[in-house]
Amino acid sequence: MNAKEWLTKAKKEGFAIGAFNVGNLETLEAIVAAAKAKKAPVIIEASPGESSFMGYNNLVDLAQNYKDEGVAIILNLDHATEFEKVKQAFDAGFDYLHFDGGQLPFEENVAIAKQVVEMAHPKAVMVEGEVDHITGSSDLHTGEKVASEQVKGNYSDPQKAREFVERTGVDTYASFIGNAHGLYADEKRLDLNRLKEIRQVIPDTFLSLHGGSGVNQEDIKAAIEIGVNKINVNTEMRNAYRKELEELLRTSDEVAMYKLYPEIIEEVQKVVGEKIDLFGSAGKV
Repeated sequence: MNAKEWLTKAKKEGFAIGAFNVGNLETLEAIVAAAKAKKAPVIIEASPGESSFMGYNNLVDLAQNYKDEGVAIILNLDHATEFEKVKQAFDAGFDYLHFDGGQLPFEENVAIAKQVVEMAHPKAVMVEGEVDHITGSSDLHTGEKVASEQVKGNYSDPQKAREFVERTGVDTYASFIGNAHGLYADEKRLDLNRLKEIRQVIPDTFLSLHGGSGVNQEDIKAAIEIGVNKINVNTEMRNAYRKELEELLRTSDEVAMYKLYPEIIEEVQKVVGEKIDLFGSAGKV
C-alpha cells in the first residue's frame, strides 16, 4: 500500500498513523522495532536538518530496506520551508512531502504549495501544507507552561483552511489548535471545537496533528474521532534517548558505543509503542 492508501484506510477505520522523527540510526531502529512488534504502519519523517544529517538518499535506502522486510513505512519530509528542500526530497524518492509555508504571506504560501502539488502528484507523492504557524520547537520547555507558547500563534481559521486546500490541492492539512511543538510543564489541551469546524469545511482532506508530544490523551482520542489521520511525535522520543544515554554514560566505562545502543533503542521503542497503541494503529498491518 502506498501513502495515500494507508491514510485512506486510517480515515475509513478511524485511527491515526504515528509520524515519528528520525535523526540517527538508533531512533530509526526503535521506530521499526515498535512497528514490527505492534504490526502497525508508521510514518518515518525527517526535517530538512535531520535529512541533511542522515542524507536524503540514505533515508530513502534505509526505509526501503525495512519495507523489503515487510514493514509498512511512509517516508516523509517534515516542515520544509523552502521549495528547494522539498524538491530535494522528491528527487531522492520520499513518499510524502510537508511544505510548511505557515510563516509566509498567504499568497506566497499558496503559490509554492501549488507548485509542490503539481510536481508531486504525477508521481503519486502526497503533499501536506499549513497556513498558520505551529509554534514551539521540538525541545524540552519544562520550565514554562504551554499556554505561554500557544498564545504566540494564530489558531487556524477554518475558512482560510478551506481556501488554501481548494487553491492548492494539498492532500493533508496541518492545523494549529494548541498543539505547540515540544514538551512543557503541563499537558497541552486542544481546541477540539475548532478542529470540528475545520473537518466540516474540508471533509475530503486528511488532517495532520503536529506537536503530538505531551498532549492530553483524551484530547488525542477525540481528535482522532473527529478525523485526524496523522500525528507527529518527536520530543518525547528525543527525551527518552537522551535520558537513557546520559544514564549509561554515567554508569558505564564502555567505549564501544554500539554496545550501549540496544538499551537506548529499547527506551525509544517504548515511547513509539505507547503512541501506536494510543493512536489505534496497532494490528493494522
